[in-house]
Amino acid sequence: MEHPLHSIDCRWLLALYAVIPLSVLLVALDLLLWNGWLANEVLPGDPNDWPLWAVLFGLPHIIASLLTMANGEYISHYRRTLLPPFCVFLLIAIAGHFGPQPVSYNLLFVFLAFYTIYHVLAQQLGLTLMMLGTRPDRLFTCWKWLAILAGFAIYINVYGMRFLGHWELAGVNGYELMTAIGSGLCAAVVVLSWRLTRRAKPGIGRWYLWANAAMLVSALLINELGYTLFVILIPRVIHDLTAYSVYITHDRNRNRSGSSSLSYRLTHTSSWSPFIVLPLSSLLIAYALTSHQNHPWVNIVILTLSFLHYYYEGFIWRGQNPHRQYIAFKR
Repeated sequence: MEHPLHSIDCRWLLALYAVIPLSVLLVALDLLLWNGWLANEVLPGDPNDWPLWAVLFGLPHIIASLLTMANGEYISHYRRTLLPPFCVFLLIAIAGHFGPQPVSYNLLFVFLAFYTIYHVLAQQLGLTLMMLGTRPDRLFTCWKWLAILAGFAIYINVYGMRFLGHWELAGVNGYELMTAIGSGLCAAVVVLSWRLTRRAKPGIGRWYLWANAAMLVSALLINELGYTLFVILIPRVIHDLTAYSVYITHDRNRNRSGSSSLSYRLTHTSSWSPFIVLPLSSLLIAYALTSHQNHPWVNIVILTLSFLHYYYEGFIWRGQNPHRQYIAFKR
C-alpha cells in the first residue's frame, strides 16, 4: 500500500520571512529608544565572533543535504555527475589557500561570495516561481539576476573589509560604489516585482515574491545603519530553515518507502524521526569540522563541500532525479 507524500506547506515557508519585520523592529527600537545599546553593547561587529553562530548557520544545512545523498541508489545516480565538479571545486579551494597571496585568497572570496548569493537567492526565487505556478520567462529571469547582483553587492559590503580590505575602482571607494549599485539594483527589483505581481494569479506566490524583494531591500538599509548581524541573520534563517524543511520532508517520505539512508539505518533501533536525526547529525558533523577550521585542509574540505552543495542543489530537486520523487508542496 502506497502512502501519500508528506508535503511542505508553502504558508510555513512564507512565515519564515517574519524574521524581516522582527529584525527591522529591533533596529528601530535600538535607534529610537535604546540609544544604540543593542548595536554597541550586545551585538558583535562580526557574527562569526559568536562560536554558536558558526555551528548553527551555514555549514549544518550543507551537511544535511549531503546526508540525504547517503544512499546507494543516490550515490549510483549522481556519481558521474558530481565527480568532475567535485575535483574542480577542490582545485579552486586549494589554489585559494596555497596560490600566490593575497591575490589567490581574494579571488577565492569573490568566487565564494557570488556563488553563495547565487545559491541562496536561486533557491528562494525558484520557490517563488513554483508558488506562482508559471514557467520562467524573460521578465522573471531579469528579476532573478537583478536580485542576485543586488545581493552580491550587499554581500561585498558586509564581508569585503574583512577579506579584501580597502579597495577602489577608478578612484571611487569600492564600498560606496557597491552601496550605489546595490541601491539601484534593489530599486529595479522592486519595480519588476510590481510588474510580475500584476501578471501573477492571486495567491501565496505574490506574497512570496514580495517577501524576497523585502529581504533584499531590508538587508541593504539595515547594513547602512550598521546592524550587520541582522543583515546576515535574515537570509540565513530563511534559507537554512527552508532547506531543512525540504530535507526533513524528503527523508520522511523516503523512509516510509523503505529506502532509508545510512544515518537512519544507524539509528534504526531508536526509531528517531528525521526531525531529530537529520538536524542532530548535521549539527554534530558541522561542529566537528568548524572546531578544526583553523587547519587549512579542514577549511579546504568545508569550502569544497560547500561549492559542491551549491552546484547540485541547482538540479537535484527537479526533473527525474530521485530526490524529486519524495517532495511535494502544498500551496
